[in-house]
Amino acid sequence: MAATDSSLPIARRSAWRDDCMEVVCGIANAGGGRLVLDADVDGRGVVKRKTNRLMKTIPSAVAAALGLTCAMELVLEEGRMCLEVVVPPAPEPISYHGTFYLYQNSFNTVLDNEALDRLLQPAAETDMKWETRPVIQASLDDLNMGLVTRYTGALRDTDITTDLDEVAAIEEKLRRAGLMTGVGTPTNAGILLLHDQPQRYIAGATVRIGFFGGRAGSPIFEDEVTGSLIEQVHRTVELIFDKYLADTGPVQPRGTHGSPPLPRDAVHEAVLNAVAHKNYESGTPIQVSVFADRLCIDNVGRPPRTWTVTALLGRHTSRPNNPNLVSALRSLGIIDGWGNGVGAMRMECIEAGLPEPIFELRDDETMVCFQMDEDSVMRTSLSGNDPATHASLTRSALSDAHAMAREAALQHDIGLTANDEKVLSMIDIDGRLTAPRIAKSLGVSESTVRRSFRRLRDLGIIDRVGSDKAGFWRVL
Repeated sequence: MAATDSSLPIARRSAWRDDCMEVVCGIANAGGGRLVLDADVDGRGVVKRKTNRLMKTIPSAVAAALGLTCAMELVLEEGRMCLEVVVPPAPEPISYHGTFYLYQNSFNTVLDNEALDRLLQPAAETDMKWETRPVIQASLDDLNMGLVTRYTGALRDTDITTDLDEVAAIEEKLRRAGLMTGVGTPTNAGILLLHDQPQRYIAGATVRIGFFGGRAGSPIFEDEVTGSLIEQVHRTVELIFDKYLADTGPVQPRGTHGSPPLPRDAVHEAVLNAVAHKNYESGTPIQVSVFADRLCIDNVGRPPRTWTVTALLGRHTSRPNNPNLVSALRSLGIIDGWGNGVGAMRMECIEAGLPEPIFELRDDETMVCFQMDEDSVMRTSLSGNDPATHASLTRSALSDAHAMAREAALQHDIGLTANDEKVLSMIDIDGRLTAPRIAKSLGVSESTVRRSFRRLRDLGIIDRVGSDKAGFWRVL
C-alpha cells in the first residue's frame, strides 16, 4: 500500500462541482495533495456510470485548465468508497482563469496582491533551477534537427533554419517547454534531450556499464554510452542484452542458473527512470553493474527525502527531479509521467518468474537491483561486504506486505508458498488483477491462485472490497 505524506493538504467534497478546479489549483500551489470526492457505488460496491465518467474526464479537464497531470484512484476511507484526485505540486505558482488560489488549513483562499507577492517571492529569490539554466556555448544550430523536429512537430527534418517563421515557431515551443531561453540559447534540459553529445556541455551526462563477474572491485571490462538521452536509453539496453547477457556474453543466466532471463521491458524502464530522474549537477555518470547473478543500476538522484522504499513501492505520483525534461519525454510518448515505473518493473519480473527487483534509497542516490536467480538475494545478504551494492540486500526489503505476511504465517504456525508470495506481490501492485490473469502470468492454475487468495485472507493480510466481479483486493 502507498504511504501518504500527512503534511500534504487533503480537501474533501461530496461531488465534482465548478469550484473543484479552483481547489485543485490551490492544492497544487500548496505543494500538492489530494482532493477526495464521494464515489457513486451500489450496495455491492460496483462503481456506477457517473463515477466511471469522472475518472476519465477529470484528468483531461485538469490538464487543459491547469497544465497538471493528476492521478485518479478509487480508495476506501472510513468504510466508504471515495474517488481520490492526486494533485502534483505546481513547479511554479499557477492560476485558474487568472486567479491564484492557495489551499491551507482546510480553506481555499484567493490570494490578494500582498499574499501573491509572498507566494511568488521565494521562487524569485532562489537560484534558477539547474535544468532551466542556459548553455551559453550552444544555439539552435548545435542541436540535432531530427530530434528538434520530432519534438516540435515541424514539417521538415532538414534546412528548417531557412524559414524564419518556422524557426520562430520552433523556438517558441522550445521556450514554453523550458528547453530554450528567450534569447535562443538551449537550456541544460534542452541539451540533454536534443543534442547528440550532451556530455560536451554537461559533465557525466553518460551511462557506464561494467562487468564485475562474481566479485566487486574494478570491472573486468566496461563500456561508456554517449548520445542524446533517448539514444543513451536504447543503446544501454541493447548493450546489456546483446553483449553482457547474450548467449555468447559473460553472463548466461539460462545456462548458469537455470532461471528465466531478465525481462527487457523492466530493465528498459529502470534505465529510463535513472536517465530521467538523475541529478545531473553531480557530474557522475549513471552506473550499470553486471555481476554473474544480478544487474544493478545506480544513479545520483532520489525521490523526495520524506519517501521510504515502502512509499516508492506503493502508489505515488510522479515527483521528478527534472520536471521540464520529464514533461518533454512524456510529450514524446517515451514515459507516461504517472509514477507507474516501479510497479511496472515489479510486475515484469514476477511475470517472468524472477524475484522482484530490490530498490534502495540512500542520501542522494537510488539503486535498483535485478536478481537473475532465486538464491542471489540471499547470497548477497550473507556476504554483506560487496562495495558495488553498498549495503546488504535482504528479501524483506522488497515490501512491508511480505514481512507482515511472513510474521502472520509464523504466528499461525504455517508457511507461505512461493506462489502465495508472488500472488501477494501482484495484488500489492494492482489489486484489480483477477485470478485468471494472475494464473496466466505465473503459469499456474486458477485454483492455485484462489487457494493463495484464501490463505492470505485467512491470515488477515488481504481482504476483498466490493463484489467478486467489480471489486478489488486490498492489502491491509
